[in-house]
Amino acid sequence: MTEDTTPNALLESDAAPVRKITRPKRDAARSKAAGGTWQAEKSLATRTQILDATLQCLVELGYTQTTTEKIAQKAGVSRGAMTHHFKSRADVFEAAAEYITELRAAEYEDACRRIKLPPGNLATFDSMLDTLVVLQKYYYGRASFIALQELQRGARTDKALAQVMEPLEKVLDDKKNASMLKRFPFWADYPETGEVLRDLFFHSLKGVAVNPTPYMKGDRLHRLHNLLASVAMMEFEKAYEAAHGSKIPATPTPAESDPKAEPKARKPRKTTSA
Repeated sequence: MTEDTTPNALLESDAAPVRKITRPKRDAARSKAAGGTWQAEKSLATRTQILDATLQCLVELGYTQTTTEKIAQKAGVSRGAMTHHFKSRADVFEAAAEYITELRAAEYEDACRRIKLPPGNLATFDSMLDTLVVLQKYYYGRASFIALQELQRGARTDKALAQVMEPLEKVLDDKKNASMLKRFPFWADYPETGEVLRDLFFHSLKGVAVNPTPYMKGDRLHRLHNLLASVAMMEFEKAYEAAHGSKIPATPTPAESDPKAEPKARKPRKTTSA
């Protein structure tokens, strides 16, 4: 009995739908103005189609079973077209590694935009918990996550692929850090704490996503997220106190954190007749 590694099987029923990778459509006039040709456009489209198919094969078949023949079949291209763009299996995996890590960076930035901004521009337990829930669903619930894991698994024994993957993973980590700082600038004041909390979140959520056991969902997953958020909040409180010499101020109310919010109307005071 083989393990079902299709994207839908790896996601919970209430998770976000797997993102379908589609070939980017370029405006023909803009491409020509940039010096492109119809032939170049067609070549780029075929190359992208092959890389999309490689991602899908990695998810459905795994690294070991993904061959150039199966990629070509999935992409709907001839073997001649396949070898025109990629001379070997190593070549297509090298290109796919760059393609998938770029996609992962874009998906992480998209996930960051989904995280609610905390009131007062400081981390709160609720914002930590929201971060965990959003990343689990919208970053680690993507087909590209499984594809990247398969490439990393292959790189463990494939030295050539390992040399390709190592710098790409460093670039991806840097881009993820930049996306988080863009969304939550206050983390720039606590770089070491921010880094260790990212590592805690990433590796914990990754473990759940890599091994989606039937019991790790619902209340059990929620309890794990709550524990991680509690630990993260304790670390942030220590970092804040060390930097400012005082405890984190009380979380402002929505009206206090939003200057545009209208103040509540006061009830008229009752007066007594003389």
